[in-house]
Amino acid sequence: MCGRLNQFAKLPALSLAGRALRVERRKDSGKEDVRSQAPSIHNLCPTDYADVLTMEESELVATRMRFGLIPSWAKGGKAEVNKKFRLTFNARSETIFELASYRQAVMQRRCLVPVTGWHEWPDRGTPYFIHNADGSPLLLAAIWDVWQSPLAEDQASGPMHTSMSVVTTPPGRYMAKFHDRSPLVLDGERALAWLSPGQAKEELQSFFQPYESELLEAYRVSNAALLPQNKSAESLVPISSPVPQMDDVSVADENETPELGLEL
Repeated sequence: MCGRLNQFAKLPALSLAGRALRVERRKDSGKEDVRSQAPSIHNLCPTDYADVLTMEESELVATRMRFGLIPSWAKGGKAEVNKKFRLTFNARSETIFELASYRQAVMQRRCLVPVTGWHEWPDRGTPYFIHNADGSPLLLAAIWDVWQSPLAEDQASGPMHTSMSVVTTPPGRYMAKFHDRSPLVLDGERALAWLSPGQAKEELQSFFQPYESELLEAYRVSNAALLPQNKSAESLVPISSPVPQMDDVSVADENETPELGLEL
């Protein structure tokens, strides 16, 4: 699963990701449909808005999108679809071509989510922050869509939602310590290829491989990271040493789950 993200501020994310992808021309899209939304950088949760990269006419474009895809065909007003599609923040690679919410988006609307890292918890009370040990950005493969409300009462607040889901795969060896799913992380040319239009289903399926990297590092953080309303840097502060890559022990086998009384 990948339900908590951490990002750079918008333009640094675009600049860093652009350099990583070796794309010279990059710009802001000016298409934000949530002008009143403050940026969520730390502990970004489903239904928050994330900075997302797309490719338009060979230019890398940054756009803010809701974390949790709302398909264009969804019926109802904003309140109804926000509630109905609050769990669409991840799209499993095994079913992405089958489910109605995702199958058109994966063929036509692919994007990247640049992050400093993400949180996982192998049990209810032990959150871990996963990142690159050298601080370099990670690029998560995602899909997106645009939905527009037909209701008059939604027009004043902005009738349109641009939204995305992060693609997940079975975990690589290191990520298997923390969860049985992992976001699809893409590097360099593969990340750029993910954005390229006109790819066949078979070509896209070749991207769906568990991510392995010696740079990946995870350490335990405060239980406060479990709270969606906690948007502070506290959610990134380590309270333990990094989990080593070499041993095969799942951290779930080593942790005891405290009674937190948290409603997630």
